[in-house]
Amino acid sequence: MTPRWGVARLVAMKLLRMLGVLFVVSVLCFFSLNLLPGNPAQAILGVAGSSPQAVHALDIKLGLNHPLFHRFVTWLWNVLRGNLGDSYQSGLPVATIIGRDAPVTLELIIISQILALAAAVPTAIIAAAKRGSSTDRSISVCVFAVLSTPNFVAGFILIWIFAILLGVLPANGYTSLGAGLGPNLQSILLPSLCLAAAPFALYQRVLRADLVETYGTEFMAVARAKGISPARAALRHALRPSLLGLTTSVGAMLGTLLGAAVIIETLFALPGLGAELVNAVSNRDYVEVQGIVLVMAAFFVVVNTLVDISYTLIDPRLRSARTRLVGSPA
Repeated sequence: MTPRWGVARLVAMKLLRMLGVLFVVSVLCFFSLNLLPGNPAQAILGVAGSSPQAVHALDIKLGLNHPLFHRFVTWLWNVLRGNLGDSYQSGLPVATIIGRDAPVTLELIIISQILALAAAVPTAIIAAAKRGSSTDRSISVCVFAVLSTPNFVAGFILIWIFAILLGVLPANGYTSLGAGLGPNLQSILLPSLCLAAAPFALYQRVLRADLVETYGTEFMAVARAKGISPARAALRHALRPSLLGLTTSVGAMLGTLLGAAVIIETLFALPGLGAELVNAVSNRDYVEVQGIVLVMAAFFVVVNTLVDISYTLIDPRLRSARTRLVGSPA
């Protein structure tokens, strides 16, 4: 088996494993809501509207009058066709609601990740290059202060500074990209800064630790002996071997960001998927809750699989080792 076929087979195995994980996620998502005590139809209608006739009619509308396994098979088949059901409150298809609100959440996560990485990478390089110095200790104190501050507290601080004291950014609300790039960035910048705080602290600590380890290797000693400047040695020789831990952290952090987006979107009044999930839960719209949770979980699984596959592009040594595990090269 050639190395190229070994890598292709490795990627195929990871994709098959991802499909298996997605199936397990769908099972957990369906049964976790359907096995809750009580009748979902009665919970949706509430005490005032839960007459036996109304509950029975809603049971039929939601398919709750069928056996559990039959409902799961029907639901899974509809999901595979892109049908996540209809929201009981609004009457809109859940897929339409997700398509409407997901871009806001994705923009929030992407911008927050860009901000976190843009701050974490240079500060980690500086701290690792000057490890043990006052600069390193000062950066560490700031990073731990950011890490220990809850998201909602950071949000209030940012609103107080930039919206109330300085008046340069709006405190809440969202302006779509169609209204212009400037107004859109103004409306999303504060929430993105708030969401970027915890990832920045984690990325900085992970990358600094990996860089310190890389600086102690033999090839870095050779680079220093050749008179290469510290900045060039860090960027050209030390950074790439130290990216595995950072890449893993970025993939693992996405699940945390999806959860934190619920708080951030509620705090800054953003019409995203997290705020819609809170609204669906408070309205007892169990069909919409099921669809949103499934999409969020599937997004997390897919992104982490792509991050896992990207390891082979970052470090060729891992590509060779994993290829040998899949099958010995010819």
